[in-house]
Amino acid sequence: MIKILIMDDNPEKIERLESVLTGRCMVPEKYIEIAGSLNSGRRKLAQNFYDLLILDLVLPVNDNEAIEPGKSENFIEELHRIGRLKKPIYVIGLSQYEDRIALNMANYEKKLWKLIHYDLKKDDWEQILQNAVEAILSTKNQLVANLQDKNKYDIGIICALSEEFEQMKIASGLEWVKVTVDGISNDFFATELRTELGHTLKIIAGRNNMPGMQAASVMASCMFSLFKIELLFMTGICAGFKKDDNDSIDFGDIFIAESEYDYGSGKLCDSEDGTFFKRNPKMLECDFDLKGKMNTFIEEKHPENLILHALGKKNLALTQKTPNIHFKPGACGSYVVANKGFMNDLLKENQKLRGLDMEGYGLYMTAHILGKKCLMIKSVSDFADSDKGDKFHKMCSYSSAWFLFEFLKYTY
Repeated sequence: MIKILIMDDNPEKIERLESVLTGRCMVPEKYIEIAGSLNSGRRKLAQNFYDLLILDLVLPVNDNEAIEPGKSENFIEELHRIGRLKKPIYVIGLSQYEDRIALNMANYEKKLWKLIHYDLKKDDWEQILQNAVEAILSTKNQLVANLQDKNKYDIGIICALSEEFEQMKIASGLEWVKVTVDGISNDFFATELRTELGHTLKIIAGRNNMPGMQAASVMASCMFSLFKIELLFMTGICAGFKKDDNDSIDFGDIFIAESEYDYGSGKLCDSEDGTFFKRNPKMLECDFDLKGKMNTFIEEKHPENLILHALGKKNLALTQKTPNIHFKPGACGSYVVANKGFMNDLLKENQKLRGLDMEGYGLYMTAHILGKKCLMIKSVSDFADSDKGDKFHKMCSYSSAWFLFEFLKYTY
């Protein structure tokens, strides 16, 4: 909406202006303010920003004082040059004195402002005022729309750690541009992806710089809010659940979280044998639409047959084995696990578990609360046991991101 300041000391003229603005221009009264002198106008302009200033060419310095010659003309220059006043988008000078119009016309036109001869007995000035208000509204709406479009992206990507984030950018094969947001310490990076269907996706990516559900949830909330995205993905590394030596899951396998549950949710209880933790796992499903799109991609594209080649080009094919894709439930907690017994205990509660991570539940909870869509895609870099190491971190960070970009190119 347009915000207007009328600087005038003539009650009849003010009433007529307000009638035109509220009647013909449909401006609500609450967006129109009045100042009866130069100083009262200065105070308002120092505190507030107005889209339009309607200025009488002859005004007293203070309310209810006599007019001093030349003071109003000086105010025009003050408004144009002095930074302590918030200069309106547009200024319309309005006077019933033709000699004042002639005297100030060149000064107004030089500043691209409008000067109108006001005549109480005529109404031609009303149309000029209406046209000006409509032009300001149109310009303002276009600027707002352009700003919103500039800050709007189609897809968001989160990584927890710097290594995951760097490999994500490399795996995309795209040029990334840094995006800085005032008040946010994290850096974001933007790019555009051309899909197989001929569409261009605007992508924004950010990293938490720390693992954990809380960090993931905060970053997801920021990205949903700041960049107006509806789809958010997460790539990186995770642990895998290996039931026994014959289990097919292996390093480099792709894990997609069909659901996530917080294994740290529950109650600390006392018994005759001592204190024990009674789990009360809370599960969140991934978005149904994303689930269908992912299944279609896997069935039609068979990306597992292409991953080794992609890794080989970056000298990251450490296993020389075609990876499996596990679109299965995952478990999430806020601490690093390196204990085989703990993993076995989780498997006893849910034999379908394939992936263990520290962010997924926070990501899914945020999307669930905000009514958005998200999906976590990670690659198995260890089995959360005593042999836990970082040998496969770079390979898995790359392959999970490569998988995501192939999915985006094929699906959208």
